[in-house]
Amino acid sequence: MSRATPATPAHPATPAATPAQRAAASALLAHLNPAANIAPSPNYLTSGTCTQTATGWSCDNPCISSTLIWPTVDNAPSCTTYLVSAINHARTLEGVGAMVLPTNWYQLSTGEQLFVVLNLERTARGLPPYLGINAALSAAATRAAQAQTDPSVAAGFAIGTNPQGDPAFGGTWSTGYSVLAADYAWMYNDGWGGSRATTSNVDCTSPGAAACWGHRDELLGQDPGYNPGVGLTATTAEVGVGVAVVGGTGSFVDLIEAPKGAPPAMTFTWAAEEPYLS
Repeated sequence: MSRATPATPAHPATPAATPAQRAAASALLAHLNPAANIAPSPNYLTSGTCTQTATGWSCDNPCISSTLIWPTVDNAPSCTTYLVSAINHARTLEGVGAMVLPTNWYQLSTGEQLFVVLNLERTARGLPPYLGINAALSAAATRAAQAQTDPSVAAGFAIGTNPQGDPAFGGTWSTGYSVLAADYAWMYNDGWGGSRATTSNVDCTSPGAAACWGHRDELLGQDPGYNPGVGLTATTAEVGVGVAVVGGTGSFVDLIEAPKGAPPAMTFTWAAEEPYLS
């Protein structure tokens, strides 16, 4: 369903973090990752029991159509509620407060929803929000979504460095039928699944592989030893969002970069969205 791959961004060489710096970042991040994958409940990856009715089929998973078709990208209220309940079950097990979507959720574009969910995950763990959506970053993220691959550093965005001295860059890609399904894969099902066959993160090849929880760590801002990240405490980072439909399924990309200098203009900001948050 998703993967994390080492980025090869086109940027000037920057000093590599020392082993001590990376160890400190790893220790800080360790308490933010689950000990193991959290199986989705309800399981949005299956249809559940389906019953034939006079007008078609009705499944436990309301994201499945009455003709037993999986959606391409679904934002219907019944499907959204189902996916949020799975996220909140995982959050309960993790000891994190419930996700509450903003009151204008259904007025947001899919890309804006992708950004909002990213910040809901970050702020729920006491981390500062990313500032907003940047057009140059979104152009790069969209190309990555269309190619079904992780993003690289965006052209036209002057990138800064993170606290470890690396380029302040992070990015993830996932397929799925909803922004919320992508979020679950990134945040709650990104570790070792017990075997290669049961591990959705294809680069998490063993319990201790560096790529395990790589998507989650990139989204939260720090991925020691695998990709740079913008830093857990980043306060000036902006986001590019990419959404595409490829081969009949959704493709979602988050690209996060912190600027060198003052944050450039944005097309959508967290500050403007805050009045719609509980």
